[in-house]
Formats: sequence, C-alpha cells, structure tokens
Amino acid sequence: MFKRDRNGIKVLVIVLAALVIAACSSNEVSQTEDNPSTEQQQQNPQNASGGDQSITIGITRGPASFNPLDRPDWPSFRITSVMFPPLIELNNDLEFVPMLASSIETDDFQTYTVHLNQEATWTDGTPVTADDVLFSLEMATHPDVPVFLASQYALLEGVGADGNREQSDFSAFPGAKKIDDHTIQFVTKNPVAELTFNDKVASILRAIPKHVLGDVAPENLNQHPFMLEPTVSYGAFKFVRYQRDQYVELEANPDYFKGAPKLDKLFFKIVDPSSLVAQLESGDIDMNHPDIGLIPYQDHERLEGLEHLTVEYGGPINYKFIGIQTQKVAEKELRQAMAYGINRQLIVDNLLRGKGEVANGPYAPISPYYDESVRDYYPYDPEKAKELLAQIGWDGSRTLELLVPTGQGLEDAANIIDEDLRSIGITVNQVSVDMPTSIQLQVSGEYELALGNLAFQYEPDQSNFLKTGASNNFPFYSNARLDELFDKGAQAVDPEERKVYYNEYQHIYMTDLPHIPLYFDYRMMAVSKRVTKGKLADIGMLIDGHEWDVE
Repeated sequence: MFKRDRNGIKVLVIVLAALVIAACSSNEVSQTEDNPSTEQQQQNPQNASGGDQSITIGITRGPASFNPLDRPDWPSFRITSVMFPPLIELNNDLEFVPMLASSIETDDFQTYTVHLNQEATWTDGTPVTADDVLFSLEMATHPDVPVFLASQYALLEGVGADGNREQSDFSAFPGAKKIDDHTIQFVTKNPVAELTFNDKVASILRAIPKHVLGDVAPENLNQHPFMLEPTVSYGAFKFVRYQRDQYVELEANPDYFKGAPKLDKLFFKIVDPSSLVAQLESGDIDMNHPDIGLIPYQDHERLEGLEHLTVEYGGPINYKFIGIQTQKVAEKELRQAMAYGINRQLIVDNLLRGKGEVANGPYAPISPYYDESVRDYYPYDPEKAKELLAQIGWDGSRTLELLVPTGQGLEDAANIIDEDLRSIGITVNQVSVDMPTSIQLQVSGEYELALGNLAFQYEPDQSNFLKTGASNNFPFYSNARLDELFDKGAQAVDPEERKVYYNEYQHIYMTDLPHIPLYFDYRMMAVSKRVTKGKLADIGMLIDGHEWDVE
C-alpha cells in the first residue's frame, strides 16, 4: 500500500472520493423542512446525501471550470480528471498506468502509437474514438484557444515552442494522425525518451466530445457552457451540478470502462480553510484533498489522535520556492545573498513542525534524477550574505516587492523570509494577491519576487519553465548552456545519459538561482475509517477511484 522514500517517510496516494451534500433538483432550492436550504445542506451534508454510498471530500477552493483541455487551477484539474481521465496516469510507484489508452508503443522513440481502450464510451453511449482525442489536441494547440498546458505539446512535430500549431489545417498536422478508430500515431520532432512522451503528452491529453463541440468556433470553445456544465464524459463519475463556492456533485458512471464505481455519488465540498479541520473532527466531511484542501500545520495535532480518522503524511514532492524576475533582480550575487540569508531549516522546524525538508534544487528527493551533491549549496549564513551584498554595493534603501499568493499556506513562510532578509539589509514589501493574479503578474513580468509552488513532476525536463523564450519562463531567464542541456536531455533516450545532462542543469540552477529553493512540505491527509478499498497517497489520486467504497 505504501512506498517509502529514502528517509522512511510514507509517500501516499490519495484517491478522490466524495462529499455528501443534499441532492437537489436545481440550484434554486425551496427552504422548507423537506427541502433544506443550501446553507443547511452544507452544515449537515450527511443528512443531505440521500444515501450511504457517498463520501465527502473537503476542499478549500472551488474550480474555475471543468475544461478537459487545460489546468486553469488545481481544483479544476483534479475534479475534471475524475470525469475526463488522461491517456495514462502516474501512480504512487512512479509507474504510468493505462487510463483511456490501453497501451503505448514505440520502436524508434520518435513515433509513438497509442491504442485506446475500446470499451470507453461517452455517457450518452457514443464510443470514445481517435477522432475525439485528435479533436482535443487540435483545439489545445489552436492559436485561438488559450491553453496554459499547450507548451507540453511543443515536442510534437508541427507545434511551436508556445504550444501553437504551425499550420492551420489540422488534417495536414504532422504531429499526430488517426490510424483507425482506436489507434493514434504521434510523431515527435526528435527522438524522446518514453518518460518524456508519457509525462508531456500522454498524461496531459484528455478527450473532448467531437460530436458535442465539433461545430463550436475555436475562439468560443473555452467559454462554451460545456466547460462549466459538461453534459457528457467518460470517466468513473459524471457531472451533476456545481453550486459555486459550495459544492461539486458527481454521480457514478455505470458504464465506466474500468468497471462501475462502488460509490453512488462523489461530492467535493468547498469549505473555508478555518473550518476544514473542524468538519473532519465532526465527520461532516470524510477526507481532505491534500492539493486543494490543505490542513494547516498548526492543526495537525488536533487530528492525529482521533479514533474515527486515519492520518498520514505524504512525502517531499511539493516544491516551494521564490520565483525571481531575473531582468529586474539581475545581480546573481543578490539572489545568492538571499539564498544564504533565509533560514530555510527554521521554516521546516518551526512553521512545518518538522513535516518537510529543505529544498536544494528543483527536483524532489524522491525523483530518480535528484543529484545529492546539490545539498551543499547555500547553508544558512547571514555573514556570507552580507559579504555578497557588499561586493555588489547593495543600496540598503532599495525595496524588493514579494508577491504572496493567498490560500496556498505561504503567508507564514513569507513573514519568516521577510524578517530574515531584513536582518541582512534587504527590505521586502509583501503584496498579497490571489493565485490567478500572481500568475498573471508573473506572465507579464510585472513583479520582482513571487512565492510559488511546483507540483511533483516525474519527467526531469523543465525547459517549459526555464528555457530561453519558453512560454512559462516566468523568471525571464536565459542561459545558453542550459538551453543546450535541455535539448540534449530531451533527445537522449538512455536514462543514465539523461542524468548527466540534468545533473549539470541542477548545478547551473543552484548557481544562477532563477528561483530560490525553500522547502518541500509533507502534506497531511486524513480519511474517515468508514472509507474502504482506498489508498492514501500523494500521487495517482484518481486511478482507482471507481473501487472506493464505504462501510
């Protein structure tokens, strides 16, 4: 059930389960005793479920949409994955397992043949075919369809670095073609490792229904009502309703190609962060979602001793860092001084209460590409930091602006960072913004420093974040040698050869510091003991959701 990392910390896989809220016929509910108000439903979801075969999962942020093409935010991505699973998905053993695809084959590491599960159908009975998957790719790479994840497809023939297709006629697209109704052939620009193709393309690409959306103009696709209320899907659960900022209700898809779910309903209850722990204590929710229902560190002890809950901690997979606009904070020595001046171990010990570890580079310690030697960079040394500042003639009257996204558990860390930097002579002005605003400001380059979080990425290629001109290169960073390493690493198919390139990348990263590494946190996951046949884990949340059950 569990895989341990090198420090013996349990790495957990949490599979999405459901929350129990009243099933109502519409969003406008009559406030009567027999038909309780939405407020009453939220307060007492167990009584509102209409049955016992439901599970309540608490999240602290609602989804922006249910767009299978993209990831507008983590709630959207996680919930949408229940309805529209990708071709394959990474599990807790760091293995890719079949989802919509039954198998993927390659002989030359440049042509990848994907075989779709022939049992997959849309919930209206229409088969899910190669036409649907190719239509999804066509829209995701269309210049008139903004898709944050589009750059993932840049390794395909005919797709530019920005993720947009280089020709308007998709029928002539060289990067993918239909072989038959359940077979697609993908072609990459250069040979790429199976891991790269799986992580960049196969684990991201989801199908959208061509028979429903095929006539929608590309420029209108993201705003189509389907993206807020999907009428058909092919995953283990299907959409019922979204009561904004209150709950998302899904129900079992009896025709799911991996088997009918044992649960009747899957609910996601959106609660205020301050009430998440209380509702776990009371049993009003059955579990939290560690990505989008973070339990505050100061509340961990409240849950650890409760008899009705199983409490576990994940491993070091979520990377917290300070993103830097390197054109505005151009002095490398300044960035290095900040790295020496921040007591990262204090953050882990005091703020995280030991449930984490200091980050020394962009790769999680559980990654097979993590280079142990990067641990030697930037021990806490305020005097060294002051020396570096003196070397560049640092003007102590200069103020650096730090974006602090709200609702991410980063506010307390920001206060520690603020105090540490002031002690070495760097004044920081904290600016609290929501995460979408923070991302917008970073995309435009209108920032200096920004606290950020990077979810675990098994594939070591991070060119979409740091390669010169990459669409998601928020630091506006450029290093010719790093660009070369990314190209070589992407084209190498031998894992040991790839390690050579990515080891050098980690050392350049730690020297130039387009980001300042902070820490990896161990997220708490709590689940009611009424939930059975489930796994607790950080990775592979949705793979076995159809097997979850309750006592």
